[in-house]
Amino acid sequence: MTLKEIAAEAGVSVSTVSRVINKSGKSPAGKEVRKRILEIAQRTGYTPNAHARNLKMHSVRENGNACRSIACLFAQAADIGSELARAVLVKGMEEEARIHDYSLKYSLSSLDGFLPPAFDMMANSSVDGIAVIGGSLAGTDSTGQYLCHLSQRTPRHIIYTGFEYLDAGLDQIVCDGQRAASDAADRLILSGHRQIAYIGGRGYSVPFLGYCASLKEHGIPCRESCVKLVPISMEGGYLGEGGYLGAGELLKSGLSPTACLCSNDVIAIGAMRAIREFGLTVPGDISIISMDDINVGQYLDPTLTTIHLPLAEMGRMTAKILIDRIEGGHHLPMKIVLPYHMVERESCLSSDAPD
Repeated sequence: MTLKEIAAEAGVSVSTVSRVINKSGKSPAGKEVRKRILEIAQRTGYTPNAHARNLKMHSVRENGNACRSIACLFAQAADIGSELARAVLVKGMEEEARIHDYSLKYSLSSLDGFLPPAFDMMANSSVDGIAVIGGSLAGTDSTGQYLCHLSQRTPRHIIYTGFEYLDAGLDQIVCDGQRAASDAADRLILSGHRQIAYIGGRGYSVPFLGYCASLKEHGIPCRESCVKLVPISMEGGYLGEGGYLGAGELLKSGLSPTACLCSNDVIAIGAMRAIREFGLTVPGDISIISMDDINVGQYLDPTLTTIHLPLAEMGRMTAKILIDRIEGGHHLPMKIVLPYHMVERESCLSSDAPD
């Protein structure tokens, strides 16, 4: 919505709307008029067009006299499992951006999905490009559809980074999270486990789908009683408390899993504590495997077997390809797939151990 449209709906002049929204100058509008204007702006998701106000600033940047910038927007924050994991990815972006004399701005959007005003805010800001992290719902392509729509109406360059592929004509940095989770479950099954629990978030997430796919491939039923979906935190990630409570609920129910796949390392840490409090051992009674490979996993007792997701490299490549796009280095969409690998430690029985 434009200032003119807001003015028409509010029954005031465009200049009055501009003064109220931008809080610039002395507005003749009374309290009721100001309230009406702000309610319309909030309802329609209007954000001031910072790009138009900053054309002069952009021209200075284009002459190389000031640092250009990119933005990092977590479309679905919980897709990058924990705050620690997100920090690794963002640090990679920041380091690569600095090499190219760019600064990094980043924000988080809705915990439950898309928040279009957040995208619009980024598109209308003074940044030169936007990296959208996560956000697609497995089995749908809402991220791709929205980003294609956004790219058609903004001069900002856009790149997507996540753990599943988008059917969209955009630059993409992807690590196959579903296949990684399947490989983690395969590792447990090949060790002789059949009672394999899952603790993670969102029933449509790629780790959960990978878990289900692996069990199905090996003829093992995916039982609802073996699955604990944990809530995300207010900051948009998964906490160790979720793993602790999830594992506790599984064990209190009388279920006796011999192994557990956790969707990220932080959840695994919480689950391991709960298992110990029930008088059980890892991996003697229950093997644990997870995903992320954050630094703390190698210092646990037992050390954590996990799937290494290339978070830092994903961040670096995201910034590198986005900046290359901004500077005209390539014009056709690029899709870069980064590999993951298993990190064998102590929390899983070896493949030749009995169930």
